[in-house]
Amino acid sequence: MKKPWIMVLFTLLLSVLLVACNNAEEKVANQTQKEKEEIKEEPSIYPLTYTDALGKEVIIEKEPKRVISLMHVLYPDVLLALDTKPIGIANADTMFNLWEAYQSFVEEQTFTDIGDVRSPSLEKILELKPDLILAASGVHDQLYDQLSAIAPVVYLNQRAMSTDQELAVTEISKVLGKEQQGKALLEEVSKKITDGREALKNFTAKGETVVFTSVNTKEGFWIYGKNIAPTNPEHGLGIKVPQNYPEDMTKEVSMEGMSVLNPDHLFIFLDKSGITMSEGEFLKSYEESAVWKNINAVKNKNIYIVDRSLFAQDAPIATMYGIDIVVDLLKDK
Repeated sequence: MKKPWIMVLFTLLLSVLLVACNNAEEKVANQTQKEKEEIKEEPSIYPLTYTDALGKEVIIEKEPKRVISLMHVLYPDVLLALDTKPIGIANADTMFNLWEAYQSFVEEQTFTDIGDVRSPSLEKILELKPDLILAASGVHDQLYDQLSAIAPVVYLNQRAMSTDQELAVTEISKVLGKEQQGKALLEEVSKKITDGREALKNFTAKGETVVFTSVNTKEGFWIYGKNIAPTNPEHGLGIKVPQNYPEDMTKEVSMEGMSVLNPDHLFIFLDKSGITMSEGEFLKSYEESAVWKNINAVKNKNIYIVDRSLFAQDAPIATMYGIDIVVDLLKDK
């Protein structure tokens, strides 16, 4: 006699549970739909107005998806670091598409070469159908009318950016409407430097000197300034450099000049593109030089031949890539 009552009670409980579940699902669905509607209702940052280095107010109607860089390293590096892949880059075939720091990006997309920095091909730019062009004041001023007829063009102060490592990230992130991402990128670079400095603490404590240089001719070296990331005493890795080392701009010195600097460690930046000599050509050209053989770094076999993309123009990707390599080569010395 009890079994029918048990079945009735079970049926009632099951009905209550099903109703409760349906109500919960409906509540979640309504809440999700409400969140979607709220996201849609958030005000867009576009159209965005940016006052560029020429003092012109540039109106960017929507988020740029097809950006062209008339500069060859700094602008495209920052664009990639901010998750905006440029569709065209000046000198891409002889630099960006070959340099090690950018190979992970090149594997996904080879960047179209739009010609030389100072004389870009307007035909190629037009063919690529950009929605934004990044130019440099003092370099591309005479092209304003032609470029602005193709797409909105923003002129950035390349000269100021060459001495301010954060300015390019700050300004380009404004142009793209990605200011928060730009701030996060600067924090990422800062942390990479801090961690690298800590990893090299034992090396720097020894006080051994390091020179960073590229080789453009058989007669001379281009010495990188003290203020690049590895040798900047305050905002970089703090690696010691020889006395009379240049502060900012690259400086050409002869073989005799290098012997005067006489570093304990020597980083040679060579270009895969062939613009600078190859590693084999470099070693062969100096192997018989008595001056070369007497440099401390040569005598102690502390010569490091690395890709020229390391620390290129203090750009964020190039800087972080370079720090990893320098730390790896010096931390156990």
